[in-house]
Formats: sequence, C-alpha cells, structure tokens
Amino acid sequence: MTVSSSSPSLLVNTIVYMLTIKLTSSNYLLWRNQFILLLTSHDLLGFLDGGVPAPSPQITGSNGTTQVNPTYTSWLNTDQTLLSLLYSSLTEESMSQVFGLKHAHEAWTTLEAFFSHRFKTRELQLKDELQLMQRGSKSVAEFSRLFNGLCDQLATIGWPINDLDKVHWFLRALDPDYKIFSTTMLSQFPLPSFVDIIPKALSHEIFEKSMHQQSTNSAIYTQRHSSTRPKSINRGKWKPSSASKLSNFSLVYYQLCDK
Repeated sequence: MTVSSSSPSLLVNTIVYMLTIKLTSSNYLLWRNQFILLLTSHDLLGFLDGGVPAPSPQITGSNGTTQVNPTYTSWLNTDQTLLSLLYSSLTEESMSQVFGLKHAHEAWTTLEAFFSHRFKTRELQLKDELQLMQRGSKSVAEFSRLFNGLCDQLATIGWPINDLDKVHWFLRALDPDYKIFSTTMLSQFPLPSFVDIIPKALSHEIFEKSMHQQSTNSAIYTQRHSSTRPKSINRGKWKPSSASKLSNFSLVYYQLCDK
C-alpha cells in the first residue's frame, strides 16, 4: 500500500464531516466500522492497522551525507492528520486511553485492545443473562421484548445470536405451563424461526388464560348452586350420639325418656 496522494488538509475536509459517531464505552464496533469504511475508500487504512509502516526518517544521499527522507515526511503528515481525526471522534472518556500517544497506529491499537476486552466481558455478561432468563410472572409479550432486547445488544457489539439458539433459549425460559408447547415447537422440522415462535407463544398464552377462566367460572357456578340447595332433614330417631354436645342434664333426660 502506498501513501495517499491527497494532501492532509484535503483529507481532513473530506473525512471529518463523515465521522458522525463519537466513541463511547458502548459503541466501539459502530465507531470502528465507520473508520474502516472511510479510510479503506481513501486507501488509508494501512496507517491505522500497520499495513503502511513508518519509513526511515533519514536516508543516505548519493554523496554519502545523511538527509531527511521525503517519504517519511509525507508519511508523517498523513499519520498526524489521521491521529487528529481519531482524536476528533473521541469522547473525553475514550480520550484518556490514548492521551500522549504520538502516532495513529499506536492510538488505534490501544483503543482496540482496551475496548475489545470490555466488549468481550460485556458479551459474556449478556449471554449469561440471556441463558438464565425466566418468564416468571411477566406476560409473553413483555418477556419477548426483554429477551429480544438482549439479543439486539449482543448483535450491536458484534455477537449476533443465531436463530436456532434464540428459539431454544426462549422456549427454555417459559414456565412449566408451556412444557407441552415448547416440546411441540422443538420437535417440528424444520424448527420454527424466532419471529414465528413469538406469535405462537402469544396464542398459547391466550388459550391458557381462556381455559383458566372457564375453570374458574365453572367452580364459581358449582359453589353458588351447592350453597342454595336445600339441606336434607334427618327425621329418624334421635340417637344419643347426636346429643354429644348437650349438657349432662339433657343427656340423662333423653335416656330416661327412651326407656
């Protein structure tokens, strides 16, 4: 890769207005992607990833004297322009990671090392949350929004969840009332996509609620009618056992009358 023939001032005027994303702790991949696309289109990415290393600052002339290397001067101008562009796209939070570095490649690799580690930690955290999620008392609609939100966060940091895993983890997170539903979905071939699973789960929730309501109404109906049914009256002979709660006097009186 050769050094771009564009002048540094032209480079700044061309690219600086295209850098719409400033680097924060949560958007590293988006920020990185915009730089890669812009600098690749200008044949300048090598200054960041090391593809265009710094030439020797000095060369030996034909007369044996040491001279400034014009190729290095051109490289340094472009390098410093790119370093300025990097700095202009940083927030104060991210600027502290590269403060004092003198070349674009140094700043780029330092930011990559720092934020890649943070994003790996964030990736593992989100995956753990996703796999440990439980619907609990939440509705299917609310739970699916939370579940899909975690999947979107993973996709944003460059780790999208494939559809098969999304379906499996979502069904596993439903409560035992959905055991038959989940087993039925997982036994289908081909396996339903995640976007198809959500409306099916919503329909199952409505069905379960209607069945529960019918059961409740039936129980209420039975209770009301049993409470209004006349009780049978025992017209048989009053036995001593029926007088267990009477006073001693009443019990003796009953035994005398029975003789």
